[in-house]
Amino acid sequence: MELKLKKAGHDYYEGVAWPPFSCETMRESIVPDSCADIARIVDTVGMVCLTGRELTGDGRFCASGTVEVAVLYIPEKGDGPCALRFQIPFQCCGEGQDAADGEFLDIRGELQSIDTRALNPRKVLTRANLQFYPAGCRHISQSVCTGAEEEDGAIQLLREKKETWVVAGVREKEFTFTEEMPLSPGRGAAAEILTTRLSLRGTDSKLIGNKLVVKGLISASVLYREAGGRLSVLQQDLPFSQILEGNGFTDDLDSSAAYRLLSADCRIGTEDSPEDTHTLTLSLLLRARVTARRREEIAFIADLYSTAAAVSCATEELSLREDCQRRSCRLNVRELLETGTEVKAVVDTEVGCGGVRPAGNAGTLEVPLWARCLYLDENDALRCARREFSALCEGEVPEGCRAEAEAACRGDVMASIVPDGIELRFQVDCDLETAREGRYLCVSGGETDEEEGREAGPSLILRKVGREESLWSVAKQYRTTCRSILEVNEIPEESQLPRDRLLLIPRAR
Repeated sequence: MELKLKKAGHDYYEGVAWPPFSCETMRESIVPDSCADIARIVDTVGMVCLTGRELTGDGRFCASGTVEVAVLYIPEKGDGPCALRFQIPFQCCGEGQDAADGEFLDIRGELQSIDTRALNPRKVLTRANLQFYPAGCRHISQSVCTGAEEEDGAIQLLREKKETWVVAGVREKEFTFTEEMPLSPGRGAAAEILTTRLSLRGTDSKLIGNKLVVKGLISASVLYREAGGRLSVLQQDLPFSQILEGNGFTDDLDSSAAYRLLSADCRIGTEDSPEDTHTLTLSLLLRARVTARRREEIAFIADLYSTAAAVSCATEELSLREDCQRRSCRLNVRELLETGTEVKAVVDTEVGCGGVRPAGNAGTLEVPLWARCLYLDENDALRCARREFSALCEGEVPEGCRAEAEAACRGDVMASIVPDGIELRFQVDCDLETAREGRYLCVSGGETDEEEGREAGPSLILRKVGREESLWSVAKQYRTTCRSILEVNEIPEESQLPRDRLLLIPRAR
């Protein structure tokens, strides 16, 4: 006879990070008539502005946008270096593994490398390699057996409860950010902006009423040429805040925010004073993405049997993300950039991180890093040194856990001139989210065989409970109950069950 079991439904989202994909894009650019001919290219910098993202019906990720490029070069005639600025559009796709049912797609774009060579004094070829990291959510809807509709005392249920972190929802908002940045005191007027670098990070996210309030920080670094030809760097940390709709969320939710750059512009002057050469104006279009999580308790029947009849059970596997933790680790990095020539002065430094990946040792993460430094050699010629290397977060991932991590270089970069080149010291913050994948067998159905008689045997069994046995497994084996075993042996509770003496096991009639 089929057992009638109670069921509870669980409906939620599970966060997913899919494998990254990459693409290469390039462009030939003509030097405008207003710019001098190129004598020597010093360096190329770029920022990824990802404006389009799509998960197609056949499970492919598509990303589109532009790379904002600045080519720093020495002109054949003129005072000081110049910058050739342009955009390289891109549109590329990657194969999604088991992503056809994904929702709330997010893609983070990363510029892995960029290089420019002069085809002639008026024409350059720029090549950029991009890496994309897709993430999102997968909808989970499951029904789990939690009890028997008619519990007559013969049916014995082994109930368990597990807690898992689930995604309660995702909210997004595009917004503009504009800030006027006065030049440092004692600096001359700005004649040309050469390069602009930006770093975005969230600092706070909380639910107030039915609104999500998020705060973040934009670290801006602008290399510009003064009217007299001297190179200067303006660095500022610019705070911002935004309010998103939080309808449907509750106060017990845990939320985190991420930000994506959609477009960027930095110019000399302000809206009210376009001729103000002592102020730079930064204008950005950003996307804020807030992910809210909550704890979900999943109760299920791990096993069942009957003291009156034989029972056959159907089971299914229940997969839960458990022990979810978010934390950060900080690395102090010290690296030498060899120049091959004597360094007279350091003009500008930049460090960056790539996608974090597992290292060879269990629990260790590898953070790919790169460093770039503009400097003047002994002849006052502007040059650039670059280096790629990596750092390790050792033992940060607990055994048996999987990790999703993102690293960022934050704070000041200390540059010291040494005999072999330039020594850089800086800090890397690695934000980790670890989780353990718990897999449990749970009862999904069962039938009793009322006609099968009880096996012949004594009504009392004398035996020990083995070290690897549970009280439940012993009671099930003899079709009795855990309570009966405890009562007949005068044991107050299961935690006091002795393993070194014989116990009476009463068999139910």
